[in-house]
Amino acid sequence: MAQDATPAPTEDVAETSEIVVTGSRIRRPDFEAPNPIISLDSAAIERSGSTNITTFLQRVPALTNSRDATRTAGASQGDGAIGQVGLNLLDLRGLGPARTLVLVNGRRHVAGQPDSAAVDINAIPTDLIERVDVLTGGASAVYGADGVSGVVNFVLKRDFDGLAARGQVGISERGDAGNRFVSVIAGRNFAQDRGNVTLAYEYNADDPLANDDRDYLALAQRQFFVNADDYDPARPGSYQQVPVRDLRYPYGSNQGYVVIGDQIFRGDGAVYTPGQLLKNDGYSIGGDDTPVAGYIGDIFPRTERHAVNLLTHFDASDAFRVSMEGKFVQTEVTTFSGYGGNYPATIALDNPFIPASILNAARAAGLTSVDISRNNFDIPRRGETDRRRTWRGVVDVAGRISDHAQYDVSYTYGRTDVRATKLNDRLNDRFLAALDAVRDPATGQIVCRSRAAGCVPVNIFGGRTVDPASFDYFLSNPASDARITQHVVNASLTGDFGQFLTLPGGPVQFAAGGEYRSENSRFRPAQALLDNAFYQFDEYIIPTPSDGGFDVWEAFGEVNVPILKDAPFAHILSLGAAGRYSDYSTIGATRAWQFNGIWAPVRDISFRGSYGQSVRAPNIGEIFRPQTGTSNFFSDPCYVGNRGNGTEFRAANCQALITGLGGNPATFIAANNPNATIFIPGTVQGNPDLRAETARTWTAGVVLRPGFLPNLSIALDWYDIRLRDAINQPDANVIAQLCVDQPTLENVYCNAIGRQQGTGFIDGFVVQPQNVAAFRTAGLELNATYRIDAGAAGRFDLRLVGGYLDTLEQVATPGATTENNVDALFRPRFNLAFSPTWSVDALTLSYNLRWQNGVRRFSRFSTDDNPTFVDPRYFRYKELWQHDVQVQIEATDAFAFYAGVNNLADQKPDIGFETNVPISPVGRYVYAGAKVNFGRR
Repeated sequence: MAQDATPAPTEDVAETSEIVVTGSRIRRPDFEAPNPIISLDSAAIERSGSTNITTFLQRVPALTNSRDATRTAGASQGDGAIGQVGLNLLDLRGLGPARTLVLVNGRRHVAGQPDSAAVDINAIPTDLIERVDVLTGGASAVYGADGVSGVVNFVLKRDFDGLAARGQVGISERGDAGNRFVSVIAGRNFAQDRGNVTLAYEYNADDPLANDDRDYLALAQRQFFVNADDYDPARPGSYQQVPVRDLRYPYGSNQGYVVIGDQIFRGDGAVYTPGQLLKNDGYSIGGDDTPVAGYIGDIFPRTERHAVNLLTHFDASDAFRVSMEGKFVQTEVTTFSGYGGNYPATIALDNPFIPASILNAARAAGLTSVDISRNNFDIPRRGETDRRRTWRGVVDVAGRISDHAQYDVSYTYGRTDVRATKLNDRLNDRFLAALDAVRDPATGQIVCRSRAAGCVPVNIFGGRTVDPASFDYFLSNPASDARITQHVVNASLTGDFGQFLTLPGGPVQFAAGGEYRSENSRFRPAQALLDNAFYQFDEYIIPTPSDGGFDVWEAFGEVNVPILKDAPFAHILSLGAAGRYSDYSTIGATRAWQFNGIWAPVRDISFRGSYGQSVRAPNIGEIFRPQTGTSNFFSDPCYVGNRGNGTEFRAANCQALITGLGGNPATFIAANNPNATIFIPGTVQGNPDLRAETARTWTAGVVLRPGFLPNLSIALDWYDIRLRDAINQPDANVIAQLCVDQPTLENVYCNAIGRQQGTGFIDGFVVQPQNVAAFRTAGLELNATYRIDAGAAGRFDLRLVGGYLDTLEQVATPGATTENNVDALFRPRFNLAFSPTWSVDALTLSYNLRWQNGVRRFSRFSTDDNPTFVDPRYFRYKELWQHDVQVQIEATDAFAFYAGVNNLADQKPDIGFETNVPISPVGRYVYAGAKVNFGRR
């Protein structure tokens, strides 16, 4: 599955082969890389059976928390989120996609998400990948901002001469979640092999998978954890949280819920049977209430992707080599979430759809209308289709100036256009008009009272009563647009000082250069969204148009000093350093640096380490987000009863603050605040005063290549990343607390809280990102590869990648409790992937094992020091045990076919609200493919 980037080389390669390894601009033998790197080649991708690169990379322990399409499917989209469906984002070390730098051929790639720098991995073609390098630790000194947790570099194939094609189809054992994949690569060398042009096309399609497609996720079998009604801490075996089936939302139904006095009716007029109301949860079990499982929607979206890539180069001479890359990728992703509802809708009594029992009860109560709450399972689910179009072009000119120096100048342009189309939103005026039905006295037909053109009356009394003919009238699909652009100009000079200075280990090597980068993002919501034209329960967050951008000028340098080589106790001894100065139009100057070293006392063992500072500049959204309205309910930290709940500064600060505004600190209590029980209006916006995040990172490792086992390589590396001034957006109550918990009132938090003159009560606020958080993560990585040549018995390739997560801590705001996220969702403490492959003659058998320890089902805050919170057998999700197998047969030198099964044991997700922990809900998955290759590389 994966192999260390420093495999044991043959003798001649060890002495002569030099490449540019990820994490450095200096050419050197790959086994002398000072930073820990995991490399995954194209063969490993094929053997995984996955046509989604993010899903494949989640096997790497450092990338387990990466976000594939399941994280933005169905109800997981999030309220107010637009343009995020189907995004595939890499997340190194669990520090977030914003802190993971994604490169293609060592160069930056345009973002796929508006207002951010996060790259959508869908935009990178699967079969054009030569290898993927995953670099641990900060790389800002080499590549610039954003690589705080590390770098993922996709190295693409080049110099392909001939024709290659691959096709694959797959389907789950249950006959759904189908996948279709086709790739074609055609290339031709010219000018005596000094030039090449390669054209590649790739198509990938995934069928959706809905929650109801899996029996164990549907209503009858699905289990959720809720508060137990009979919890008694004094009774042995009694627990606060228990699993239940048939969980429902009370006070609503897909048939309607009508309350008249002390009578409760279903929408069809029958007596409503309420479920058993659960304590403190807002849930019920059974009855006519709405099933929770019906609101999950898709767990996999529908995806279709087309990618066209053109790569060409021509080497006119050693002094002038020109290369170009161009690509266009279109990804279209559609997902549907839960059903919409009315909570409630008011219906006049002359509406002919009202059942007689409800009508009589309403008239007896002296009403002129009835309120009906209903979850509309007969109106199409709300959803979203996101179409992303990515253009990227690179022009590079490079050459050799002398035997000791090379130059490289490149320009990169990238653009992503996003069209986000909301599906099945109800237009407010039209839906209300359709609900307001009357009987036409002339014809006796039921019609809309308004008689608006096209209006078809809607009946929500009962289940499955809405006429589909009405959908065209009140349903709408508003489309919003976003555009992201990127320009990068880079010039560098690399080489060595061999003509001036040669040490016992060789000449001192260097790299130096400069870079200019411009990033821009804009978002234009659909006019209907801006006009708040939709029913309040469909789109209750109104988006705002946004524009933002920045540019940055940078200078960088790097040096490698080979002190000794082939000396006693110093087979290799080298030291290195790198530095980068950046000047942003938004935040000003930043500095990143790194020191590293390698010491191999003998050929069989080497030690490596690095220490440096990396930075992340605020992204466009964090700085330029436009001002939008919001509201918040406050428990004022300066109320008399709250002053003792903060730092030692709170009481004195509150005294000074309230007195200064003309209030009375002694009577400053909620009972005297006329606005104590209402939501206070405020705003949410970006913050132009943000600073760069700064991380200090160190790594230390050992690489073993024992001479008595020449094909064995074992690397163990420890990493430690400490991030300060991390950007976080505290909520309004936290901001109010931070204001008075600082040593003085002269702070940014107090500037964000408005208070009334004369009373001191809060009357407004501003929520915006602040440099207030801190993170720390540390752990151990294992990379091991071993090749056994067994003669007539074939060849065995063994690969093991493991991870141990020792620390993953977050402090959200100054003085906040440290959150320990080890063993939280998608952040297991132990994680490994074992991939043996056996090749003999035309046959190749592959096996992949992916294992993770069971992660916590509940937060530490809930369970620590609380032994009766939940039965110990439910404390954690089940361990992940995923077994994948593949067989490949090469029928001829040019043709091969293969077939495989992923999740051979058909492991299923564990019970709870999550649908993909510890494993995908697809279940056992079979696939088959064929490939042809008439070419050479």
